[in-house]
Amino acid sequence: MAAVRTRKTVRSAAARAPARQTKSTQRSSLAAFPLRTAFVVVGVVGLAALGLALLGPRRIRDEFIRPMAEVTYAPVAAAVGPQADRAWAETRAWRDRVGRILDSINTSEVREMVASRLAQWIERFR
Repeated sequence: MAAVRTRKTVRSAAARAPARQTKSTQRSSLAAFPLRTAFVVVGVVGLAALGLALLGPRRIRDEFIRPMAEVTYAPVAAAVGPQADRAWAETRAWRDRVGRILDSINTSEVREMVASRLAQWIERFR
């Protein structure tokens, strides 16, 4: 089989030259992502402040924030509540044991012994 040769196309100098930036492309570079994001954030904050000024903080809290909290908190609490109660009940023996251990070592003799050992340890590094 004969090798197939591809033909090179001749491009004009204008096609090879890099594109020059016009004023419209420079303006669009000002509308880059961080600047647009800042404008959106400022706009949203402004609209929220305007809504707060028009409706009042008590009405916003009573009509918007509390119902949203109830809608989002209630399902989470219903799902997590039984599991948390079961885990709390299952760890009762462990919590009691740790409590007894802490009560047994919380004496003046133990505190003095810990303080003397700590002082000895600090003296070794001096």
